[in-house]
Amino acid sequence: MIYDCIIIGRGLLGSAAAKYTSNSQKKVALIGPDEETVLQQQIVFASHYDRARIQRIFGTDAVSTLLNQQSANAYCSMQNKSGIYFHSEEGCLYVNPYGLDSYLENVAEQTKNFTISYQSFDSGESLNSFTPDYHFPKLSKGIFEAAPSGHINPRLLIKAQLNLFKKNGGEVFNDTVIDVSTGNNEKKITTLSGKIFHSKKVLLAPGAFVNFFNLLKQKLFLTLKSESTIWVKTGADEGLRLSKLPALLYKIKEPEIDDIYLIRPLQYPDGNFYLKMGANFPSDIFFKNLREIQDWFQKGNNESNLKIMKDYLLQLIPSISIQDSFTKKCIVCYTKHGKPYIGEVENNLYVAAGGNGYSAMSSDALGKIAATLLVENKFPEVFSAFDFRPVFAEP
Repeated sequence: MIYDCIIIGRGLLGSAAAKYTSNSQKKVALIGPDEETVLQQQIVFASHYDRARIQRIFGTDAVSTLLNQQSANAYCSMQNKSGIYFHSEEGCLYVNPYGLDSYLENVAEQTKNFTISYQSFDSGESLNSFTPDYHFPKLSKGIFEAAPSGHINPRLLIKAQLNLFKKNGGEVFNDTVIDVSTGNNEKKITTLSGKIFHSKKVLLAPGAFVNFFNLLKQKLFLTLKSESTIWVKTGADEGLRLSKLPALLYKIKEPEIDDIYLIRPLQYPDGNFYLKMGANFPSDIFFKNLREIQDWFQKGNNESNLKIMKDYLLQLIPSISIQDSFTKKCIVCYTKHGKPYIGEVENNLYVAAGGNGYSAMSSDALGKIAATLLVENKFPEVFSAFDFRPVFAEP
């Protein structure tokens, strides 16, 4: 069988692209591994194995704002059609503890082109009055975005995308692709289990792993960085008390910690409530190859960051009652120009990769762009191919 299109990668971008591709193409397959339950057996890793990712609308520029807005606007229909609810609308706070920054200054300019509900704060006192459970320094300035900002459950978002993809007749395969080659005017896809697929077109959306295995002849310019998160176990009563706490992007920049994000306590599949907080650290690793990534996820030590994150969490939410805390690991994939790479990299071979740490909240719109390019060989009119152009690494 020769597929019309095969999407490689079952993450946030890949599942969205598959759904949109299957709206017009009859023979579409999506290939990617399930989430592995035994860490030591895992081959590739993803940051969507989680319960919470921040959703906001204002981006760093008009393009990222439009991506976020289009994605959020699609959620209601997706949830209704799939019966899977993944979006929460408690709002999102952006705070710089040192005062104004370029992001805050750009918000007023963006409101000329976007209708977004938000509230500005010019001091720590006004912020603390607005959200008494948070505590911010006196010089702080920030904005609060109301609904649809808040958070998404990435696991359930992917589940909803796959539900709609399968309703369109799409096929899902639990496997890891290790080779993509060209022959007889079609693409040959080989998986780790030895299965072989053939397709007229292929979209690569395997996240941080697009440069590994034998997927591309020429590697993309990508910077891969480790990221640590702290998971704070609270009681159910504490989770209920903090249930209105908005998601937080806290632009702190100190020698020991940089750029905090935080999502209120949520109930996880084990029945417990956990608050999640992440940040950048001087000890973060910039990966050069697949082995380094696998070693770090499987046996790397990031416990040295636990005390730092816990100390800053207690500064932000002094009243929080903590039962336990531990760290988890993520990987972030940065592109050369700060936007995801979406484009044709070889004849009938396309790529959608490089989230820059912000792609979860815009993944549906990014997947739609990739699907439009894959099917129609063009970008949606409101976006420019130049903004998403793939950049290749030096040979």
